[in-house]
Amino acid sequence: MADSPRIYFMNPGRQALDWFYRGRSRQRAEELGWDIWVNQREEPIERAEWAEIIADAEALLTTWGSPRVDDELLAGNDSLQIIGHVGGSVAPYIADEVFDRGVRVCTANTFMARSCAEHCMMLMLMGTRRAHEHIKLGTRSEHMVWFKDWELRVPQDLVIGIWGFGDIASWLLSMLLPFEPKEILVASSHLSDEDAAGKGMRKVEFDALFEQADVVFTLAGMTVENTGRVGPKQLAALKDGAVLINIGRAPLIQPDALLAELRKGRWTGVFDVFEQEPLPDDHPFNELPNVILSPHYAGTGRDSWYMAEMLDEIDRFRRGEELRYEVFGARARRMTDMGAVRDAQKKQEPGNATSEESMR
Repeated sequence: MADSPRIYFMNPGRQALDWFYRGRSRQRAEELGWDIWVNQREEPIERAEWAEIIADAEALLTTWGSPRVDDELLAGNDSLQIIGHVGGSVAPYIADEVFDRGVRVCTANTFMARSCAEHCMMLMLMGTRRAHEHIKLGTRSEHMVWFKDWELRVPQDLVIGIWGFGDIASWLLSMLLPFEPKEILVASSHLSDEDAAGKGMRKVEFDALFEQADVVFTLAGMTVENTGRVGPKQLAALKDGAVLINIGRAPLIQPDALLAELRKGRWTGVFDVFEQEPLPDDHPFNELPNVILSPHYAGTGRDSWYMAEMLDEIDRFRRGEELRYEVFGARARRMTDMGAVRDAQKKQEPGNATSEESMR
């Protein structure tokens, strides 16, 4: 098409193509009249071939499983102007040098974050209303348990704590406020006391969050620095009857300390993310009565919107309009990067030549 920008969707295979390029997204591409190159193969494309394919690209669409866009991949390209990430965090996929080139980067993260926040609300209400003690769920749970539960709690009596304040937390806050919780606390190094107060929260230190809150959401970016930051001290500080909800990433919490504290039965753990996924059937979580589990699907629901929104961003860019979902380098570096986390964990394994002990 004569006026179609040269756009390449760097999907790793057919599954990603079918999942994202459907419904609203396919309709938007047709409305714009754009011819988008997509990977029609069943299997991923090697980096060297990707470099050849995108040599003339003006715009890229990346997603989970796409190759990391860096100087090496763009060595033969001098036309790239904008990248739209059909997913959440851009950290694993966009290298710092891409920002240095002046390439604009945007992400559909806010749409995934909204779905995550909705899931957070559901899990919070399940935990505080003790759904795991009372409610029958189809044929996959035990019969209802009938009794007046003195431990059931309502939002107006609860202090809610949020660790981290990114897109998910921002959406979550907007959903929490109408429930009129007793207080909302936040621990974030990127939010000032004044900004927190202006949003209806009180900023506290990291440890104080676990000491004071009745419900704690762990929503910080999964970076190397945040790995295992929730440990025995913070878990032991949780109040009796508290609810800990992790839909961020499993390595935010030290796994052995988490299991040890859960086995005491003092509080309820609610998790959408796990160290090993799918969670093995014989994992101890499956035998604990004070645990609610969901299969890492908190962000699912608006997936068919992602590409449509990124196409609209590209359209705004071409028209010289302000972008709505742009990410700059400083923020990108704070976003979740599980690859970097796993690499750092491997370096710390006993016997690894690059472990901390061996570097002393």
